[in-house]
Amino acid sequence: MLAARQSYIRGVKHDRTHLIDAAVVAWVLVVIAIGGTVRADPSTRPLALVLGIAAALVLVLRRRVPTATFAVSATLVLALFAVDPTVGAVAAIAPAVALYTLALSRGRIHLVVAVAAAAAAVVVADLFLSGHHGTTVTLQTAAHVSLIAIPVLAAEMLRNRRAYVQVLLERLEAAERQRREELEHRAQQERLRIARDLHDVVAHTLTTINVQAGVAAHLLDRDPGPARDALSTIEAESHEALEELRTILGVLRERGNGKVPPLEPAPGLSELRGLIDQARDTGLDVSFDVEGEQPTQVPEAVQLAAFRIVQESLTNARRHAPGSATQVTLRYGRDRLGLAIENDLGPTSDHNGSAGIGILGMRERSTALGGTLEAGPSGERFRVVAELPYRRGT
Repeated sequence: MLAARQSYIRGVKHDRTHLIDAAVVAWVLVVIAIGGTVRADPSTRPLALVLGIAAALVLVLRRRVPTATFAVSATLVLALFAVDPTVGAVAAIAPAVALYTLALSRGRIHLVVAVAAAAAAVVVADLFLSGHHGTTVTLQTAAHVSLIAIPVLAAEMLRNRRAYVQVLLERLEAAERQRREELEHRAQQERLRIARDLHDVVAHTLTTINVQAGVAAHLLDRDPGPARDALSTIEAESHEALEELRTILGVLRERGNGKVPPLEPAPGLSELRGLIDQARDTGLDVSFDVEGEQPTQVPEAVQLAAFRIVQESLTNARRHAPGSATQVTLRYGRDRLGLAIENDLGPTSDHNGSAGIGILGMRERSTALGGTLEAGPSGERFRVVAELPYRRGT
């Protein structure tokens, strides 16, 4: 899509360039034609108009071959000065436009040569072809030579502006690229964190299955039949799955001082009050309400996701709206767990509701469980609302 958009922009610029070129040629042609018709001597008018129009038409090629265009246009105007100096003065606009294009598109060497040639042509036209002599003509020639600087300076200003804009665009692209890389890095860190949490949940569950299956197999001394075989299979398979899980995902666990952190049950709903107490200790005004009765079995993955969502929401409230009142509500439904975390935006809040990496991580956790999460300003408050089904697909 980006390539198609860039191609479209290039096409638009190309069409606009053609329109500008046609407009410039038409404008120069009209100026020379009117000036030649009005100011030319009747005896030289036909030839003067032909030379002037030819000098204007050559500008069609000014972008493709700017140096040759300038040379041909200046030569035609110089010849026009020999035929009719008054019309030549009007037609000088054609080589001026060509010189502007040359200064804009060619290097310094081409520009110096072109300016020297233009100055020489002006001197020849004023001192030898106009038929006038004296101090007044010399001063007039000096003034005409100085006019050569107008298209050159105009081109230089536009060149500098383009270079400045190009530098700004490159800086913006670099900043955007750095921002994307930073977001990708932070998203990767969040994925690793989620993977570690899921590793804790699954490892804890498999450990429990493995231990219970081993105990059941040991106690089934009366019936060594299919039940013992099934439990032995469970024990072997769960042990193998646990070892494979530790091998594949164990590298995701954080290591400190060369020691692997112990396998601990992942935080869940029972740790929420401790989390809220910690937030209160840091100065955050937090109230906590629980609605409904907690089911007998709430999957550990759901408990972990709920804990992380509340943890991230409290962190965001402390960061973006320090000192604001925050409300945490936990709702136990028939088939899903509901979470609502709200805080006042406050006069010093700088939270703009954009989906930062924290909100993306919370939404990713909810989606992974088949739930939903919405976060954003609502009136004078910022709300995070999540629905986490107890079982995926319910």
